[in-house]
Amino acid sequence: MRMKNWLDSLRAVFRRKTLNTDIDDELRFHVEMQAAQLADAGVRSDEARRRALVAFGGVERYAEECRDTRGVRWLDETGQDVRVGLRSLRGAPSFTFVVLATLALGVGATTAVFSVVYGILLRPLPYAAPERVVMVWENDRISGTDHEAASVPDYFDFIQRNRSFEQLAGFTLQQFNLAGEAGEPVRVSAALVTHGLPTVLGIAARQGRFPTAEEDRPAGARVAVVSDRLWRSQFNASPGILGRMVRLDDQAYEVVGVLPADVEFPNATTDIWLPLQFDATTTPRSLHQLNVIGRVRDGVTIDATGRDMTRIATELEREYPGDNVGRGASVQPIGDVILGPVRRALLVLFGAVGAVLLVGCANLANLMLARGANRRREVSVRSVLGATSFRLVRQYLVETTLLVGVGLALAWVVARWLLAVLIAIAPASLPRLSSVRLDLVALLFALGAGALITLLFGSLPALDTRRVRLQDALKSAGTRVIGGRAQVRFRSALVVTQIALSVLLVTGAGLLLRSFWALQQVDPGFTSDQVLRASFRLPAARYPQSYNNYPNWAEVQRFYAEVSERVAALPGVRASTIAAQHPMSRGFTNGFLVEGREAEAASWAEIPVRPVSAGYFATVGVPLKRGRLLAETDRADAPLVVVINEVAARMYFPTDDPIGKRIRFWGTGREIVGVVGNERFYGLTEEPPPAVYSAIPQTPFATAHIMLRGNGQPQELVTALRHAVAEVDPGIALFDVEPLRTTVESSVAPQRFTATLLTVFALVALLLALVGIHGLISYAVAQRSREAGIRAALGATPGDVVGLMVREGGQIAALGCALGLLGALLTTRFLQGLLFGVQANDVGTYAAVLLVTGVTVGLAIYLPARRLARVSPASALRAE
Repeated sequence: MRMKNWLDSLRAVFRRKTLNTDIDDELRFHVEMQAAQLADAGVRSDEARRRALVAFGGVERYAEECRDTRGVRWLDETGQDVRVGLRSLRGAPSFTFVVLATLALGVGATTAVFSVVYGILLRPLPYAAPERVVMVWENDRISGTDHEAASVPDYFDFIQRNRSFEQLAGFTLQQFNLAGEAGEPVRVSAALVTHGLPTVLGIAARQGRFPTAEEDRPAGARVAVVSDRLWRSQFNASPGILGRMVRLDDQAYEVVGVLPADVEFPNATTDIWLPLQFDATTTPRSLHQLNVIGRVRDGVTIDATGRDMTRIATELEREYPGDNVGRGASVQPIGDVILGPVRRALLVLFGAVGAVLLVGCANLANLMLARGANRRREVSVRSVLGATSFRLVRQYLVETTLLVGVGLALAWVVARWLLAVLIAIAPASLPRLSSVRLDLVALLFALGAGALITLLFGSLPALDTRRVRLQDALKSAGTRVIGGRAQVRFRSALVVTQIALSVLLVTGAGLLLRSFWALQQVDPGFTSDQVLRASFRLPAARYPQSYNNYPNWAEVQRFYAEVSERVAALPGVRASTIAAQHPMSRGFTNGFLVEGREAEAASWAEIPVRPVSAGYFATVGVPLKRGRLLAETDRADAPLVVVINEVAARMYFPTDDPIGKRIRFWGTGREIVGVVGNERFYGLTEEPPPAVYSAIPQTPFATAHIMLRGNGQPQELVTALRHAVAEVDPGIALFDVEPLRTTVESSVAPQRFTATLLTVFALVALLLALVGIHGLISYAVAQRSREAGIRAALGATPGDVVGLMVREGGQIAALGCALGLLGALLTTRFLQGLLFGVQANDVGTYAAVLLVTGVTVGLAIYLPARRLARVSPASALRAE
């Protein structure tokens, strides 16, 4: 029965005209039947109809009851509310514009940042049971380093001895030259993986399959799995990709699978997976280059897994004291590995934009209350005429729903635009950026925010006006606004909240800006202006790289020499170099010792080794401190020499002159011939580490960088550089071609991203807070115009009147600033991990925030207060 009634009501909603006609016909039939009976009894026809209508008791009343019964009246009333609401909003364009702008900005910005946070932090990782996937790290107690890669022999020992993992897998990263469709080489980033990696991650290929155990053996078949991005960009999403042969570093590989679109492993730039094919019997245990990942057995905790790996590391240290002394092992959930570096910054941004939304909501509440105060007389009259409290609340809710509906539509446009901006300016290191989009989750978030705003602020004016009596409302007919003391206190509390949140955000933004400014002032130890850099990789097929005759790699050395000669001859080039690492590359470390002091080396950490050509120091501007620089004569057949930096000289030769001393690594002694300045190649936030620079002809690498310093803009040399390399070998692809200054700026991109966005949000919040306090003071001015006129008539000067309003507004502002500073002291500690060169409780920053906030808030108070001072006594009293 209930279902039938519900269906009848639903049909009535969509058949209103037919229903109204049916009701009118039915009621007319009853009236006419009654009139006919009276006429048959001898009553005149007009009198019979009159008596029938009187007896019936009111046709319209019964018609309304029928509509109520069939569920139509509420639709009529709602339609009336919509029409009244639209007419009311059209009559207040300024109010409507401010509300829509606040909603569009507040909800739009919050939705955009929520989409970033959800896409990166909250969206589940695309792996089966990702909470059971962990990275296995090695650490070195002697050097104090952790999160190191494992050696291949250690990896196989982990597999054999562990009691905690269902499966272990390994991977390492490498660059390759991919032969393009038109023959031009394209640089691709590859992950060399063991066959168990798909099982560890719990993924299936989008097409085809993954490498098998047989293909993962030494000398196994050359097969490849391409990423979805590479499949689309290089192969036009060809359905015939499986079985296709591609050439990587002049070696043919068969494509056997395509990765799922949402799998970006090990990182977002990985283009292709290849079988690792490592041989545990020939790879030294001292070479740590394999990243290890595992899937924990069901029912085994992460802590238990960590203890299990510590046990294995202890056993290996005891069994291999030469290679594994001081080495331990630990595990880290994959979510922390991927998201840990960015979690704090993204949560800070989401909290900041949430605060902006709260400030906007406080503004909306103030606007709604002020508008409700102006409409109290209207609402009171409607109450006397029969409008119920429910009907009044519904009227305000309908108006608010109209505003919020349009505001949400505008907010969605703002969110789309802002999200595109966020993605465009986001640092390249931000993981899972391809997962960020405006989807159903973002839409539900925006709709939820809109629904909450509607319920909270749509009912505030109606609830407030219920307390107003008709007599009081009619007395106020000649005044502009009316507000009780309780409402003024509530609105003042909202403004205090706005100012407090704004001060909190401005303080956080100020700390991040000071931190970023401090980063900009750091001397990196080199000069990046007018320097262009480009990377390349020499394929082993054409450039043999056997370690049996290292460093006599004749083909590699020939490439170095010919490219260096051609690049140096380019017009506008002042200096050039080939180096295994550019100045902002961390590079690799290696164990070493000083000849004659071998016993001391047992407690020394590994030192960064940076192979460079003779022109490196002139190209990047690293100064010589003592001795000489590397020279062109330091070839593979010449005596082996190195240069160290000042940190290494102080650390390992605190009392001796290092020049002439011999340092040994890779089993060979090398003479120190010079000391140079320090480079911050670990990043601008890190102190320069000790480093040793070897001559690249004596320590060649297949993957290296070309850098050249010109007379003009570095971009002007890109084409000439590509031509010079192509003349030597057209099959070598240059990649990561960019000015060195861009590389340096990219190293601080995360800090710049966070500081920029938080500053924008802080300024928006401060602007909204200024609007709020300006509105409150304007409201007070309108209320107290009569008082101001009387004060002026009694001799008060304009300054006295302005001072009165400034004092009242100043008390509100001072309370908001005090609460904001207190909140900043409590919450900005969360920023400490994002700061450099400044503390979270920096007094200078707090003082600057107070000054900026005080001046801007003071102007927002003074400008409307000045209008009050201009009120003449006569005009104020006439208004009464």
